[in-house]
Amino acid sequence: MIERCLNCKFFESNPAYIEAAFPGLNSLSSAYSSVRAGAGICVRRGIFLSPSERCKDFLRRD
Repeated sequence: MIERCLNCKFFESNPAYIEAAFPGLNSLSSAYSSVRAGAGICVRRGIFLSPSERCKDFLRRD
């Protein structure tokens, strides 16, 4: 398994989670949109990023 955000236990890409984390997002668009392209939130670092990113905090998802 490649050590990318997509495979990290800290990466949250669920659209409902993203909309809850960014109140008002759905007034502009929606986290369910294809434009998001799988991007999500790193709950450890508190940032929104691409699933192809990686960092030193990677922990494999169970």
